[in-house]
Amino acid sequence: MKIAVLPPAALLLTAQLVHWAGGIPNCPYPGPVFPKPTALASSDVIKTALANLTATFNARGEDPATNPNATSWSIQVFSASDPEDDTPVWSHYHTATNLLTADTPGVKSVGGDTVYRLGSVTKIFTILTFLAESGDEYWNTPVTRWVPELELLAGKAQHDPIMNVDWDSITLQDLASHMAGIVRDYAIEGELTQENNQTFLESQGFPPAPANLTPTCGEILKCTRAQFFSGLANIPPSFQPSWTAGYSNMGYQILAYALEAITRKRFAQMLQTDIIDKLNLKHTFYTKPDNALGVIPQGSETQWSFSIGEASPTGNMYSSASDLSRLGRAIFRHTLLPAAQTRRWLKPAALTADVREGIGSPWGVRRIPLRGDGSRVVDAYGKAGSINVYMSLLVLLPDYDVGISALLAGGWPGNSNWDIADAIGAVLVPALEDAARAQADAAYAGTYAAEGLDSELVLSTDPARPGLGVERWVSNGVDMVPVAVRYTLNYNVTAPAIRLYPTGLETTKAGEDGTRKVAWKAIVENLDAPDHSNDMFSTNCGTWVSQTTAVYADMPLDQFVFTVDATGKAVSVEPLALRATLVKNT
Repeated sequence: MKIAVLPPAALLLTAQLVHWAGGIPNCPYPGPVFPKPTALASSDVIKTALANLTATFNARGEDPATNPNATSWSIQVFSASDPEDDTPVWSHYHTATNLLTADTPGVKSVGGDTVYRLGSVTKIFTILTFLAESGDEYWNTPVTRWVPELELLAGKAQHDPIMNVDWDSITLQDLASHMAGIVRDYAIEGELTQENNQTFLESQGFPPAPANLTPTCGEILKCTRAQFFSGLANIPPSFQPSWTAGYSNMGYQILAYALEAITRKRFAQMLQTDIIDKLNLKHTFYTKPDNALGVIPQGSETQWSFSIGEASPTGNMYSSASDLSRLGRAIFRHTLLPAAQTRRWLKPAALTADVREGIGSPWGVRRIPLRGDGSRVVDAYGKAGSINVYMSLLVLLPDYDVGISALLAGGWPGNSNWDIADAIGAVLVPALEDAARAQADAAYAGTYAAEGLDSELVLSTDPARPGLGVERWVSNGVDMVPVAVRYTLNYNVTAPAIRLYPTGLETTKAGEDGTRKVAWKAIVENLDAPDHSNDMFSTNCGTWVSQTTAVYADMPLDQFVFTVDATGKAVSVEPLALRATLVKNT
């Protein structure tokens, strides 16, 4: 095969083209760098990881630090590619020793269908119900448009913004993403007059509580809607709207009221119809279910059964690990929402003081670096909850369509749900990346050539790098690597690298022969570029700016469309700008 070598001056390249190792890491697009792994149960690397998890959690069940005698838990790892019977990738169930002798009603052995209280994981159901009913069309409308009680309060902020919430400036999205600037709760959690007598509080340095400003409802006598809004008139804001993140339970109570106004339906019925019934969640409930379904630790009958009343959309629900896993699969499979809306939902809406953390609706977003150089970051979307003796957690990893559900009951130590996620994630996430790379290598790596043309593309994967690497790219006898570098980067390059990444673009229906089209996007970069790791504004990872900077007759130079067979393996590829189909050598 002859390769035409163009003049160096024309291409702004040196003879060092073949040396693609550079000093800075590759910078992929955010999101998955390989197709999402499937058939996890057959992956050797996943099998090893799961065996390690089993050993870890068997030991956890005997570790006094986890209080295993008084704490029960149900944990699952699930995948959107799980079998139709929703068998999880991995599960672990531990029954507290004390539960066996407890005289409480409920189960004496926990499993995947055992019901626990969710606490704030309820908020996922609340947001899903909102999006299933109304989408995100109303997300940026002011809450006062939908909640008349707040419209009546809104004007007070014009005269005294320190002591009155500017409700007109708060949108439904602000409520959902904890950016409304309002306090955490009203009269339920944290209201000291609900939890202590006045004499004790005065001994702690508090003055006598004004009778007209002391809630008469809350933890014991639940507030009605009218009492709730009457009380809000007395509470100052925490921040200006959209100023910073400040967690608020009552924001979700208000959000449910807004949804009822939009739809003219009752929230509880929408939740039941849109989510629980549609997904056949037989162990998920908005209010207390039959005691026989739940895990109820000794002395915890009241904690199991009490309701938080009008605040229920914030944290009253009950569910099982299996149902939470089924919910997670449904999110990944777009069972409840359109795919584009799901993707918008699984994005950060705000930042926190932690550079690796963001906030969604209602997600806590964790940015997990898989490599020390920061070249590969996996975003995790999690929501934790706790309500008295119960703890919960749902974590989604959209890069792999894999998640974690965890439920606890009893005398758990205080970060137990996140401790569980930490222990699972440290083993599972690197294994998922390895499994995805191995599957991508089997499906896409190899040599592609065009019959009758001097054109060839050689792709590979590298355990130390993201995406598919372009090892060789020739079109009509011309080395396309320097051509792509010239028209994409427009400057002298000594360590060029081209790697391909998934775009999420693929045909949904297979052809008569069972094949589908799948698009990948190339990133052209210089790994010998100056290192900006310690600079304030400059970055080593700005490649997203240079997508499709070169187009030939309307077709992007950086877009590659593969044809894959019914098993997902590539049979050919078309670099769109070059208008030639290269068939994979078998």
